[in-house]
Amino acid sequence: MPRILWGFIPFYIISLLCPVPRGQENNSNKASTHGGTPDGPCYDAKQRPKYCIPDFINVALGQEVITSNTCGRTPQKLCYFLDSTNVTSRRCQLCDQKRPENSYPPSYMTDTDAQTCWKSESGITFPQNVTLTLPLGRRFELVYASLRFCSPRPDSMAIYKSMDYGKTWIPFQFYSTHCRRVYDQATTSAISKPMQHEATCTDFQTGVKPLTKGLVAFMPLAGRPSARRFEYSPVLQDWVTATDIRVVFNRLHHGKKMGIRRKTAFYGVSEIQVGGRCKCNGHASRCTAGKEGLMCECQHNTIGPECDACKPFYYDRPWQRATPSNAHECVACECNLHSHRCRFNMELYKLSGRKSGGVCLNCRHNTAGRHCHYCKQGYKRDLSKPITSRKACKRIQEEMTTTASYPQEWKAGTNGTECQSYCKPSHSRVHMNLRKYCKKDYVLRAQLLSMEKSGEWWQFTATVLTVYRQRRVPIRRGDQPLWVPDHDLACDCLRVQVGKSYLIIGNDEESPDPARLILDKNSLALPWRDVWGHKLRRFQQQERRGKCRVG
Repeated sequence: MPRILWGFIPFYIISLLCPVPRGQENNSNKASTHGGTPDGPCYDAKQRPKYCIPDFINVALGQEVITSNTCGRTPQKLCYFLDSTNVTSRRCQLCDQKRPENSYPPSYMTDTDAQTCWKSESGITFPQNVTLTLPLGRRFELVYASLRFCSPRPDSMAIYKSMDYGKTWIPFQFYSTHCRRVYDQATTSAISKPMQHEATCTDFQTGVKPLTKGLVAFMPLAGRPSARRFEYSPVLQDWVTATDIRVVFNRLHHGKKMGIRRKTAFYGVSEIQVGGRCKCNGHASRCTAGKEGLMCECQHNTIGPECDACKPFYYDRPWQRATPSNAHECVACECNLHSHRCRFNMELYKLSGRKSGGVCLNCRHNTAGRHCHYCKQGYKRDLSKPITSRKACKRIQEEMTTTASYPQEWKAGTNGTECQSYCKPSHSRVHMNLRKYCKKDYVLRAQLLSMEKSGEWWQFTATVLTVYRQRRVPIRRGDQPLWVPDHDLACDCLRVQVGKSYLIIGNDEESPDPARLILDKNSLALPWRDVWGHKLRRFQQQERRGKCRVG
């Protein structure tokens, strides 16, 4: 059973070790589809995803410690104390690696016996040092690191961490009776918020007494201003993350008054504990042993060694670390059962108000569009079937036009002379200049995605790509309905086709409903040409400089 030094851990750090209260779950009403019916600590009673974390453990237990120095390569006398306060309790014995009963290997620091002890060679003087390196095997979020000594505690020692399996090392904490002299650091009593991800130096826990069984315990969150909101602080989340721990002993206590002779003094550690939990980013409640070591059992439709990515097809929102107030579950793309692949688009996500950014790929069953939600060219919706049906789109028959997405039968019974008087003159060629641009209420570029009949109107779903000139009732970018009168299409006042992009120009005063985006006989819908983009942006800039004066 791992031994945990609860007496040395402040209450607010202990709170990080405990499960999140049931009331702090995510308020999402959408259940996950990961691994069947959601259950366990990562979901609430209503199967809604919530923040969850693995159990807290002593990650050092049983791990190999790599030391730069261990006594006994040649027989050597070491002196220790039987009593933690009495300098006259000094005793000496031989260290010899060839004799098991007189050897003190590094494995004694991470075993389950608190009476065993690793010992260094004696007589090591500053600036010589002794290092202990503890590989953890994966990334953990650490709560504390502690060392129990079987010798007097060091006068000066440093703790380092690595986040890249020992390639680079970052200072974690310095201990010294002379911080400035040994580490060129000021002795720090308080930590400011801008410095809460920096190592500090303290003279706490550096005294020579107790002469044995003394403790050095470091808690990386202690005194850090954002510790109480740890799950909302990426700075501190990074600060406590480590793959390896290194301890460097820089200076021994020695002196006649202390009863410690330099020649026989040594560093001795009976126990190293490193308290932490697997880094699973709030998306797993268990971390289990596998072929590659401990692995997070990811929930919330996440994958990866640290649940640090969304699993395939769950790209409708960007991956985020879970918090007690929001589980940030990965959400499946909405492809209406016509695709199994999608990608994430940040621009679309922002346009949607940070709700949806998935774009379906390789739509099947004759569908097209971001959500596979309309029929591709040559097919039309069969409104007797749901959009999720494999037969939602059917081929357009020969009696329907191949140059537009509406049938010729719309024109049945329509008098040609009547249409000529109804429609405005053809605008097959338009020469746009700043004066004409300024006379229009809105100028935009849009792509038509789908169309459905609605009484005397046709409702198109359009993606507004660019708004060059904005009307009084603002037109937003992204998907929205665009209304076209049935009679205007029947008379060929407008010739539009689903799947294509158009330059749309209109005036609100001619619209029957300025609150809606309406395309009718008074509007222009011209097949988009890329050469227009530069010219329209120039008009837009001139308008911003106040050059649109209509009159």
